[in-house]
Formats: sequence, C-alpha cells, structure tokens
Amino acid sequence: MVDDSDTKPTLTVVESGRSDGSPPDGDDAFSAKELGFIEALVEGKTIKSAAQGAGIAYTTARRLRRREDVQAEIRSRAREAVQAGTLTLGQAARTAARTLKNVAAKGGPGDGPRVSAARAILEIGTKALEIEEIEARLAELEARQPGNAGFKGRM
Repeated sequence: MVDDSDTKPTLTVVESGRSDGSPPDGDDAFSAKELGFIEALVEGKTIKSAAQGAGIAYTTARRLRRREDVQAEIRSRAREAVQAGTLTLGQAARTAARTLKNVAAKGGPGDGPRVSAARAILEIGTKALEIEEIEARLAELEARQPGNAGFKGRM
C-alpha cells in the first residue's frame, strides 16, 4: 500500500481563455500557466522568477498578480499552507512535551538544542492555534454585521 499523505492535490487545468477569446473570470478555473505562476508565488518566489517558471512574460505576470481572482487564490493557498503547518506543529507538540519531560528528568549537557526545538514547537504551535481561533471568531462577528448574508439582527 502506498502512502499518499504527502502528495499535493491534483489541479484541474482548463484552456487559458473562453472560446470567444476573453480571459477567464473568477467563476472559471485557471490555465496551467496561471496555476504555475500562482503556485510559484505561494512558494515565495518573486514575480519575475514565478513568471519565468510558468513560461509567461513579466508584464503578463504583473497583470495577473493584480487580478482579484488570482489574489484570492494566492491568499487561499497561503492559508492552506499555514493551516497544514499548524497541524504539523500540533502533531509534534506531544513529542515536544515528552522531550521536555525527559530532559527535565534525566537531561545531559548536550540537550540544549533539543530543549530549544521542543520549546519552539510548543510556543509557535500554541500561537498558531490562538490565531486560527481569533480568525474564526472575527469571521463570525463580521458575518453578524448588517448587510452581510449571515446577519441575524441583534446579538
């Protein structure tokens, strides 16, 4: 049996425009080159290197980067990456706590790096979870504002 847990989800690729030649809008999927460009930006590449990697002109890349649907996709993918990192930190928290407990019980002179790593995992993981909770609460409050679809009147 093969473990597919580390594979990236597959993406749907469509033509780069509509049959009438107009560019796709937010309701349409992105072209292969657009997806490559978006993925490169999410990975932290500059617009210039992302454009080169996707096989598009720099001026096209700058125009793409300003499109609202591309910006939304970049934010969405970046959010997914952060959530995956938070999950990984949460999974490592148990090991980090055990490490701190073991070092406290029978630590030696070479345990400094292990202690530092364990503390970082616990501290960053806790902060990441707190931020996710605050974001969820803020989204709920924003949905309750007049004019939003989730508004239910007085709280």
